[in-house]
Amino acid sequence: MMVRNVSLSYRNQYAMSLPGFMPRIGDAFGQTRLPSSLSPGLDFAFGLTDDDYIGKARDLGWLLNNDSIATPATTTKTEDLQLRITLEPVRNLKIDLNASRMQTTARNIQYMYAGTPSTQNGTFMMTTISIRSAFEGMGSAADGYRSASFERFCDALDLFRTRVQAQYEGVRYPAGTSMHGAVFNVANGDVDQYGSDVMIPAFLNTYTAMGGSSLNIFPTLARLLPNWNLRYSGLGKLPWFREHFKSVNINHGYKSIYAVGAYASYNTFVEYMDGLGFISDVTTGNPLPRSMFNVANVSINEAFSPLLGVDVTFNNNLTAKVEYRSTRVLNLSMTSVQINEAVSRDWVAGMSYRINNFKLFGLTASRAKKSKNKRSDANTNASENNSRGNTNHDLNMRLDLSYRQQASISRDIASRTSTASSGNKAFKMSFSADYTLSRLLTMSFYYDRQTNTPLLSSNSYPTTTQDFGLSLKFSLTR
Repeated sequence: MMVRNVSLSYRNQYAMSLPGFMPRIGDAFGQTRLPSSLSPGLDFAFGLTDDDYIGKARDLGWLLNNDSIATPATTTKTEDLQLRITLEPVRNLKIDLNASRMQTTARNIQYMYAGTPSTQNGTFMMTTISIRSAFEGMGSAADGYRSASFERFCDALDLFRTRVQAQYEGVRYPAGTSMHGAVFNVANGDVDQYGSDVMIPAFLNTYTAMGGSSLNIFPTLARLLPNWNLRYSGLGKLPWFREHFKSVNINHGYKSIYAVGAYASYNTFVEYMDGLGFISDVTTGNPLPRSMFNVANVSINEAFSPLLGVDVTFNNNLTAKVEYRSTRVLNLSMTSVQINEAVSRDWVAGMSYRINNFKLFGLTASRAKKSKNKRSDANTNASENNSRGNTNHDLNMRLDLSYRQQASISRDIASRTSTASSGNKAFKMSFSADYTLSRLLTMSFYYDRQTNTPLLSSNSYPTTTQDFGLSLKFSLTR
């Protein structure tokens, strides 16, 4: 009975735009009777088509096949998988697991030209686990912002380049390349060590738990890993805690997403097997070994929200909260050959308290008549207060403290050096108080103070900002 709830959602959305379609459309399901078959076909009417339908329509003569009209057919496909599981391994401990994978693919198909040239682009997103390198620290200027994970990534590039190159050994250049029929030779063009085919698998292998030895830029469904949220409320049931607290909750949350922001296929790509092939060198025209897609950058967005959080409610209705949060964004750029790492560490503390019938400015609360029956006494006081228009003069106070340390570090892969580009340390204190003067009038006071100390003194200077105010709110809607 540990599994409390399981939810699975899969969405597959496909859209097609087919210009140059010549037959007229009929009234019944949009069909017209032609000598050969129904047009555009019941499969099209009920959405049971894929990209092969374009070739079918062209072979049946339904498309305007003219080189002077170059508007391509376009298709868009979205696959979205969401998986959620709620577990309760022990009483008062709830764990929510969630995993997702979404890929969007858009194609432009030039059906009017020989060979049906097409281009493809899209996006990709998938949940993963990247805890292995999450607690390394940001480093310092003294050690050159050293990162053990970055060093492992750079060391792995040669190995992954060799493995990618092994896929082309003994292969003959396919038709459509300048060396058609010849055996692949690295002297004509080798695998780029700083290309997406090499760096992305090494990046996934170093920073995530789903990379392994795979060379896929888009990890398969078998490598889907979950994120989670955890909440435990059992401490409040223990005798000592029950004497001092109304409730005690421990929170933990983790989220990590691997994303390909945008990718596109090479215009000169010629495939020989399973997405592998060659593109033409802009300078020499020689065929270069590449996969089908040109990926400019990929990222990992990781967050502990929180890594550890405790919120309690005392018996006197004082509430308090303490949290430690951590976020990290890793961006691998094939254009600049860099890994940009943005890290933020947050310590958050807060408390709030409410005082009923607080006497401010000499205001007094209405007295209740004594009665032996407590229930009738409460009902009588409530009715008297409502009839007289008396108001409970509540004072609500809240204090929040936060300390944030963040830095942005650029790590150059070719030179294996790291430099800090920005960052700061920020302390913020926020206090607010709300007081109910009457049924229609509320007074509020707030005070905020924030101090920022830059990581690099050459970029900016320390600043302190203070803000306070008093406001009166008059409402006619109550």
